[in-house]
Amino acid sequence: MHSQGDRALRQLWGIDPPTVRGPKARWSPLEVADAAVALADEIGLEALSLARVAARLEMTTTALYRYVDDKATLIELMVDRAVGDPPAIDGADWRGRCRRWVELLAARYAQHPWLSEMSPTGMPTQPRAYAWIDALVGAIDVESVDALRLAMLLDGLVRTYATLERTVQGTPPPSWLGGAVVDRFPRLAGAERQDVTDAGAELWFAVDAVLRGLG
Repeated sequence: MHSQGDRALRQLWGIDPPTVRGPKARWSPLEVADAAVALADEIGLEALSLARVAARLEMTTTALYRYVDDKATLIELMVDRAVGDPPAIDGADWRGRCRRWVELLAARYAQHPWLSEMSPTGMPTQPRAYAWIDALVGAIDVESVDALRLAMLLDGLVRTYATLERTVQGTPPPSWLGGAVVDRFPRLAGAERQDVTDAGAELWFAVDAVLRGLG
C-alpha cells in the first residue's frame, strides 16, 4: 500500500495511472494543481488552503478530497506544474549554458514567487525538478566538473536569491549602526549601507563567482 502523498508522486512519474475516487470527475488532479498554482501566485503559499482552492474551482472542500488528500500532496503536484519543463539550454560554452539555465530557472521563480517558500529537505521528488537538473547536467561537457553537484549548487543559488527578492526590505539602517560596525569591525566600514535590494545583481555575482572557479 502507498500513502496518498506517495501515490500522487507515483502518478506524476507515470508509475501509477491517475485516479479520482467516486463518480466521473469534473476536474483532473493536474487541473486542480493548476488552479492552486494560480491561487498561490496571488496570495502566497502560506495563505493557500484546500478550502480556498475548492472555492476557486466552485466546489466544496469535501469534494476537493476526491482529488487530493491534504495540502502536502497538493503542493507536490503544484511544484511540478510550476517549474514546468526546462526549455532548450543554449550557449557558446558550458559556462554560457549554465548562465542561461540560471536565467531560465530564475524566471520560473519570478513567475511563481511562492516556490522560494519551499524548504528543501533533500533531493527533489518531482519529475520536472529532475528534468531541470538533467538539462544542466547534459549541458556541461567538462569532465573535471561535477555536473550534478554544480546543478544543485546553482539551483540553491536561484532559490536563495528568489527568497531575497521576496523578503528584502529597503529600510535604511539605524543612524548609530555605522559607528558600531566601525568600532568593532573596522574592515567592514560602510558595510551596513551595502545595497542588497537588487536580488538579480546579487544572484549573478554569486553565479559568476562559482563559474570562474570551475573548469
